[in-house]
Amino acid sequence: MDRTMQFNCIQKPLSKAFNIYGRFIARHPLWFLFLPLLLAGALASGFYNFHAEYDVDKLFTPEHARSKDERDTLQELFPDDDGANFSVIRMSTLGEFAHVIVTSSKVDGNVLTDDVYRDVLQLDADIRKFAVDVSGKTYNYSDLCAGTCRKDLLLWFHGDMNIDLKTLSYPVHTVNLGRNVPIFIGTTIGGVSKTAGGDTEAKVWKLLYYLRSDALHAEAAEAWQVKFLTTLAAKSYDHITLTRFTAHSLEDELAKNTAAVVPLFSITFTVLITFSIVSCMSTDWVRSKPWLGNLGVLSAGLAVISAFGLVLHCDVPFIDIVATSPFLILGIGVDDMFVMMAAWRQTDFRLTVEERMGKTFSEAALSITITSITDALSIGIGAITHFRSVRIFCTFTVVAVLFDYFYQITFFGACMVLMGRREERNLHPATCMKAVPTSQAGDRNVLFRLFCTGGYTEEEKKVSTNTGDVWAMTFFRDYWGGLLSTRPFKILLAHVYLVYMAFAIWGCIRVEEGITLDRLAGDDSYVADYYKYEMKYFREYGPSVNVIVGTELELWRESERHKMDSFIKQFEASEYFHGKDLTNAWTRDFSSFIGNNTVVEENFSAFLDRFVQNYNDYRRDIKLDSSKVKYSRFIVHSKNMGTSIRESKMMLKAREIADEHPELTVTVFHPAFIYYDQYIAVWPNMRQNMLIATAAMFVVSLLLIPHPVCSLWVTFSIVSICVGVIGYMAWWGVNLDTISMINIIMCIGFCVDFSAHITYAYVSAEGDTGNERMRNALHALGYPIAQGALSTILGIISLAFSASYIFRAFFKTMFLVIFFGAFHGLFIIPVLLSLMGPKSIKQRSSSVSPVPELQDQSL
Repeated sequence: MDRTMQFNCIQKPLSKAFNIYGRFIARHPLWFLFLPLLLAGALASGFYNFHAEYDVDKLFTPEHARSKDERDTLQELFPDDDGANFSVIRMSTLGEFAHVIVTSSKVDGNVLTDDVYRDVLQLDADIRKFAVDVSGKTYNYSDLCAGTCRKDLLLWFHGDMNIDLKTLSYPVHTVNLGRNVPIFIGTTIGGVSKTAGGDTEAKVWKLLYYLRSDALHAEAAEAWQVKFLTTLAAKSYDHITLTRFTAHSLEDELAKNTAAVVPLFSITFTVLITFSIVSCMSTDWVRSKPWLGNLGVLSAGLAVISAFGLVLHCDVPFIDIVATSPFLILGIGVDDMFVMMAAWRQTDFRLTVEERMGKTFSEAALSITITSITDALSIGIGAITHFRSVRIFCTFTVVAVLFDYFYQITFFGACMVLMGRREERNLHPATCMKAVPTSQAGDRNVLFRLFCTGGYTEEEKKVSTNTGDVWAMTFFRDYWGGLLSTRPFKILLAHVYLVYMAFAIWGCIRVEEGITLDRLAGDDSYVADYYKYEMKYFREYGPSVNVIVGTELELWRESERHKMDSFIKQFEASEYFHGKDLTNAWTRDFSSFIGNNTVVEENFSAFLDRFVQNYNDYRRDIKLDSSKVKYSRFIVHSKNMGTSIRESKMMLKAREIADEHPELTVTVFHPAFIYYDQYIAVWPNMRQNMLIATAAMFVVSLLLIPHPVCSLWVTFSIVSICVGVIGYMAWWGVNLDTISMINIIMCIGFCVDFSAHITYAYVSAEGDTGNERMRNALHALGYPIAQGALSTILGIISLAFSASYIFRAFFKTMFLVIFFGAFHGLFIIPVLLSLMGPKSIKQRSSSVSPVPELQDQSL
């Protein structure tokens, strides 16, 4: 069998089919103009079903994370109690709360002074007076508080206990309540130090207010938190400054992110329209098509409206990351428009519109079919991830990519027909009146010759050799291609590429995983200020981890209690947890409580009852079944949680210790584990998606690009660009998180866009040597690739000025994707093809050689 048929068995019939289809559009343009508009209008009704979701837990954490099973276990064995037995370190959720971090307005910044104390005391009194009306009833803090509504411990120490704040011992201060009781204050004050005189100083003071979250109080608790935020925003005190935060602050700020990006979209739309209009113009006004620039952007806009409407009809919620999708689709749509326009320019202007549309579609429509399939596949594969936010974004975006392709080959195709007919009739694009051919302008004034002339006379058309090239197309063939053909430049490019890969691999090694909660809010948000202090001053004493023993034990036996003590010591001996001074282990205190008394099975329950009367907090850590302890809970305190890497390692260490004792059925949990799980889930999820997507891209390019060697170069390009994006985003301050995961998944599709365009042009180009075919390929698609890269960057550049990390991270990673994609498409792949590319389709069809040879081996 002829190997040409093997290589283009799909490409050739598709090309013919698109030729027929392009001719059909040329004969019936109005159908393809108005029916897509009616479809877009119908689908836009989906916006009436618009509903947004901002739940951080559901969106930005893995759906099937181990931590969620651990949370279920904790809730089942030790249900939350926000009544009299409330204990924040024993909660299975973060609950309903309001926090305020106090700093001193003085230069020294010490908050443990009498002036600051008086203001904090007044602040606390003001907060406790906040009242809200819900369902005809008034609620203040005393009506809604979880637990006993006691004052902040430091206010209590200094006021009721008459203890000098300068003498505080940190992080545990012991007070005499009939017996010495150690009180942990590591989460209440931060930035603690000692003066030369031995006084205790601190930089921040945190007040904590916890609210009931049961069904009876939930609505009032939420309203009280709103009151807390709005009132404190307007409050001022003489000696302190305030930073506030509540349980719903992150969700509220996520909602504001979406609203903040809307003005940026209008800027992008304007910039892209301007760029498209300018790019579609030339010195010949008849051949200029500024309206197509407008209509190309409109076509992408219709895709966004249709896709969003359809997905919203399917009851998929809108999330803030989806607000970046229109920026991306506009860039993709304009890129496709430039490919279509480039193919039109290469057709003979003396042909009929029907013939030109057939030739245009046989080349350009096939090219954008390849890239649309690869874009849709790469983004669609991202939907199999365990992150709900990524899946929702990919759903909206993949549907938009498919609609963009649909409108390109229908609506925009019809627009090209109408503009082609105008060109055929020698009409001016602005006035639609007959333009004066340039050769007949005579001695008309300069302005008339510049703005009112164009086209050719009928006689000139018969003899004209003008190919319709614009200067940029010639530049890419003669100058750019000529430069890439030279030996010195190829050697220089090889060295540049090695440096590129070295820094990329180095960046991959140092990239951090996971998104920290402070990055979900805008830079100018009060939430960002709160997290700034939280991360700076309250990381030495990290989450208090619940250790649940789910095996029934005979803890009246001293040997069993020793066994449990040895188990707990494994946590305390770890570098991630504090020692026994901060551990809440009821078995230890129980052993001290009974002293020399003999405990047997029969009197164990009686001893335990007296024990919990003296140690009330432990009441919630013991579940008895007769004389046996059915379930036990211990609390161990983590330390030095300064980075996401250390947080995830602490969680993994706790799980490792738990898994080493299957006989105890141990569960370890803290509500923060829900977020820590994303740190360890992002890379495996992304690696899986990248491997699947890369394999899919190879198969698609193998089927649609008529030579297998070219598919290998496309796959090489994918791997090279992905390594570059991950590595350089680490240098640019972007973590490997759900936001960058979205972009890296899409990166694979964009890698194929640039590489497939130039590779397809290469195997379709004429030329005796690899360098000639490379120059001809750049002549055909070098300019639209450059236009497409620039238009996509223009489409997202406004996001660089967003106050939200989410949108800035999207810009940074997408910029790297486009920049490195263009670098490979205009530098690396052309040079590789010129050295090791196959023959063109036409050469292979006339060649008797059964195996394609490597071309132009000499530099």
